[in-house]
Amino acid sequence: MFFRLRRSLILIRVLLIPSSDYLGHPFPQRHNQIFERLHDGKNFEVHVLRYNLYDKPKLESKLVIHEVDDFGIKPIAPYYLFNARRHAVEMRNIIRRESIDAIVLSNLAAPFAYMILDTFSSMHKPVIFDLPDYYPTSATGYLFNVRSVVGNTFSGFFDSILRHMMRRASIVTAASHALAGYAERSGARRVAVVSNGIAECFLELHNGKGLREKFGYDEHDIVAGYIGSLEFWLDMQSFIKGVALARKRGMSAKLLIVGSKLQTNYFGKVVQWIKQENLEKHTDFLDFVPHEDVPVHISAIDAGAIPFDLYNPTAYYAAPNKMWEYLSQKRPVICTPIPEALSNFDCLLTALTPEDYAEHLVQVASRKEEITQKVETGYKRALNRTWKDSARVFASIVESLVRA
Repeated sequence: MFFRLRRSLILIRVLLIPSSDYLGHPFPQRHNQIFERLHDGKNFEVHVLRYNLYDKPKLESKLVIHEVDDFGIKPIAPYYLFNARRHAVEMRNIIRRESIDAIVLSNLAAPFAYMILDTFSSMHKPVIFDLPDYYPTSATGYLFNVRSVVGNTFSGFFDSILRHMMRRASIVTAASHALAGYAERSGARRVAVVSNGIAECFLELHNGKGLREKFGYDEHDIVAGYIGSLEFWLDMQSFIKGVALARKRGMSAKLLIVGSKLQTNYFGKVVQWIKQENLEKHTDFLDFVPHEDVPVHISAIDAGAIPFDLYNPTAYYAAPNKMWEYLSQKRPVICTPIPEALSNFDCLLTALTPEDYAEHLVQVASRKEEITQKVETGYKRALNRTWKDSARVFASIVESLVRA
């Protein structure tokens, strides 16, 4: 007992149950960014259970990776559902075998199964439940239209599961203040905001002139860009129509999209909307690029868009770190008016309709002083929103639980 106490004071071992495939996702997510910085082998040793959602790993990691022998089901929702108990049992085995001190849960199925098993166990450990986004509609969206009757039913069912888990957790950490408010209303014991941030490669200004020349953009072209996943929580149609409307008003507007689909066919809809607006010749598509190459791609655009579907709770509760990545390269941001955007209204532009997007692109082209001031304000704020700082906050939360 004395030895166990001494060890925990020297090194804290954390088990992370991530929200997705920790190594297979095409770009680093919130958990990759925080826990790769938290894991130092001196104060923290982080173990992670890897979901096998993708065939091949795309990311590298210094964490202790635990592969699990699960059912190789490819559709994402059935994969989580049918493997939930197997994942939960493996979690308990890792906790025992590796003398885990604290558990970070994320997502729905496996954490819920684990908490059910833990109810009948004496092996209780501090549990941090992390909310990168609003899971009920994130999960439902891979099965049904979240606005359909069936979609609403499933979202409500998943919401009840999530609320149960948040009430049982030692603390809930949330990426946005909107998510933190949701956790508090759900009865969480403790709630803390651990913001999304930017990586070190965004801390210097990059020059996108070479990329602009590669794509054939000239100095009069206004390039509206979107960088990220193309999925059902977005409203790309309004953004695309806005670019088309700006062109109809005589502006030389171009569209640069860097990213692709994750699981659904939303990407196909984006391609169709571009055709409908006759923007094929004025649009450049790139697949996902390495994360360290994102800053130079941002520096090649004139304005960065974050076009969320405001009526999708996944989007409504989001904490888009893309906001800070765009601003770190001093690019104006045009974002749907979700709560996180409204709380940073002094450093971005909000848009909901095609008219809004077109109007803001005209303002960007005219180099209005108001937009310049917003960008400068956002640039200074972005440099103080780093993943290193987020990891430091998370470390203090884990330490407070383990050493209480």
